[in-house]
Amino acid sequence: CVGSVRCGEGTGVPSERIVGEAFDRIFDGANGRIFVATFSSHVARMQEAVDAAVQRGRNVAFVGRGMQNVSRVARELGILKIDEDDMFDARDAIHYQDSKLCFIITGSQGEPGSALNRMALGEHRDIQIEPGDTVVVSAHPIPGNEVAVYTMINELFRLGANVVYSARETVHVSGHGS
Repeated sequence: CVGSVRCGEGTGVPSERIVGEAFDRIFDGANGRIFVATFSSHVARMQEAVDAAVQRGRNVAFVGRGMQNVSRVARELGILKIDEDDMFDARDAIHYQDSKLCFIITGSQGEPGSALNRMALGEHRDIQIEPGDTVVVSAHPIPGNEVAVYTMINELFRLGANVVYSARETVHVSGHGS
């Protein structure tokens, strides 16, 4: 491990716990809406975002086909824990105060057509990124995706979002052993 990053149990890979701690810092400092982009297959990361949101009185929406499907199945299996009362449909966001919303979304790799990429381009049918929103890209770019990811991040900055990604904060650690 490097510097002040705590390592997992002797693995040489930082602990997933530091991502949760980063989420706590980010959520505490956010006044507007929060968007957390991660892999839809990473249910543990979804849970960290859910926990950070619910602890701060934010309601959660899952956005993107894969994220909606995986979160639904994970909730049904009891793997993802969130009360129905703590969730909302993204199409109903207009009825909530911005400071009470968290969107957990697909698109951390800048994939064309993904929820976050469509938002960055102003093409999402339900959600527009606005100045004051916080967008957390909780994944490292997969080799070959760097241009797409950083182009998307640039577009999010252009829209006035506070964008947090692995170069700025420890919002991702490898799921692979060292």
